[in-house]
Amino acid sequence: MPPREACLQDVTDTNARRVAAILFVASVLLGSTAAASPVVVDVQRDDDAFVIAASATLRADAAKAWRVLTAYDDYARFIPGVRSSHVVGRRGPVVTVEQSDDALLWPLHWPLRITYEITELPPDRIESRAVASLMPTLQSHYRLTPTAAGVRLDYNGHMRGGLGTRDLEEWLIRRTVNRQFQALADEIERKGSDAPPAPN
Repeated sequence: MPPREACLQDVTDTNARRVAAILFVASVLLGSTAAASPVVVDVQRDDDAFVIAASATLRADAAKAWRVLTAYDDYARFIPGVRSSHVVGRRGPVVTVEQSDDALLWPLHWPLRITYEITELPPDRIESRAVASLMPTLQSHYRLTPTAAGVRLDYNGHMRGGLGTRDLEEWLIRRTVNRQFQALADEIERKGSDAPPAPN
């Protein structure tokens, strides 16, 4: 084969190998991070605030879903953007949780300390108020509803705007809720699929 044609053949072979490698890596990553159940997220504007809704129907029972929702100390392990999460106080049904997050809602990413005042209303409802110095207050609640297939998880939140343009805020809120709610739903399903220990 002439030198020029051999060179072109080498370039073609190299590019083909690169494409194959990229496709292989992509298939591995997509296979390893594929969501167990898709979530539905909606973000609407309400004057100077945002109304957030998310839901998913999960293959798990309500009791296991409740355990995942209330395992606040474990959130940093599976929720993207959460660096640390610790219960710092309990008063009856009210739990105080302090989190250190990446500020994913805004264009600049920096550590953000958030305090949550959470009211647990077992077995199916959690109400929360989140306060941080660099972001508006977020009021939210979760609800669990048993279904024939498992359990439906619904989330509703209300947060005032105030940082960045409205379109940018809406996009960032939607992106963050999608990532974090999906991770929560995936963890509930993972726990729901854990087989019970065999009887002795």
